[in-house]
Amino acid sequence: MPFLFHGTLGRMKAWKLIFSSFMILVAARTAFAVTTESSLNIQGHLFSYFENHSLKDANADIDTAIIVVHGSDRNAITYYGTIVGIADQLGKSKTTMVIAPHFKLSADSRLTNELSFTDEGWLRGDVSTDQAISSFAVIDEFINRLSDASLFPKLKTIIVTGHSAGGQLTQRYALGSPLQPQNIAIRYIVTNPGSYAYLSSKRPVSGKTNSFEIPQTRCADYDDYKYGLQHLNAYLGQTSSTEIVNRYLNREVTYLLGEADLITDELDNDCEAVLQGKTRFERGKNFKASLDQEFPGNLHKIATVPGVGHTEYGMYRSEVGKKVLFPDYVMVPVTKPVTAPSPAPESMNKKSLSPGRPSGAKTPQSFLSQFLHLPFQP
Repeated sequence: MPFLFHGTLGRMKAWKLIFSSFMILVAARTAFAVTTESSLNIQGHLFSYFENHSLKDANADIDTAIIVVHGSDRNAITYYGTIVGIADQLGKSKTTMVIAPHFKLSADSRLTNELSFTDEGWLRGDVSTDQAISSFAVIDEFINRLSDASLFPKLKTIIVTGHSAGGQLTQRYALGSPLQPQNIAIRYIVTNPGSYAYLSSKRPVSGKTNSFEIPQTRCADYDDYKYGLQHLNAYLGQTSSTEIVNRYLNREVTYLLGEADLITDELDNDCEAVLQGKTRFERGKNFKASLDQEFPGNLHKIATVPGVGHTEYGMYRSEVGKKVLFPDYVMVPVTKPVTAPSPAPESMNKKSLSPGRPSGAKTPQSFLSQFLHLPFQP
């Protein structure tokens, strides 16, 4: 008997069935390439990750490394498969190291003495559940090992990126990490996060474009970390706020936003986050506008993807996404954007998630529509 789907709920179920089948095929394809996680010893503790080249063996072919951080589902293998697939498609698999860290919770299946984090802590850079090491220090460890010229003598670029909850980690890690290896450029690609750590106490003024002021709000802690720079955690607290701001503004950060990422019921809707905007797309635009207004010398860029909602696959596999990841990629002109399904839900921060779903929202006109016609220069 054929499946019948009626109305909005029926269409959502149809999308989920189609998407589930698609992801099974993606996972099956990925499983042939990688069957087990690798593990890294960090200060006597183990940490799991996926890799397409060995991080422990010398490799003179690698010139680019991409550290891609999963979303709140902690489905590292899915993110790994997406980025490896792009590298394969572009003929860059031999020269690109892909690392997908797997931040596990205490309830997850783990190795003996393997690090675990709280559901919110790993994306904030908080310490592991045994108080051993910050999740940001884990990323530091990957960068330090990649920077070893005896192992990767031709490495020129390290990209740290993440989507959704992984985008939250990426933005805050770019704020906090003191690392800047010699002769290696580090780029940060912040993709569809649910909130940002603002650099000042001002927030967008509702109903006004590019207007920011200290809000009148019931949220007394609206500017506390992770939403601002007050009351920093131990990792960021090692550096003064002034140094954090100056360092961040001079880093190469790109905000990669889906123009159809407009769903609000699978989003951090606490007042601290709502002060930043109503949707992820709006929050991303507002944050970049706040930087441009208050810190006009910043080196950051914004890139938007027409027709794509809350999906790491759709974002990274888009023409704009591939151009941001690999600047030498020649974009194919896009004339009619297609909305993609949504495989990775956002971290809800204080409430449980329902599975990802496609965005049914209409796509607004791209405010960076030149991406459809002109090469993007990240």
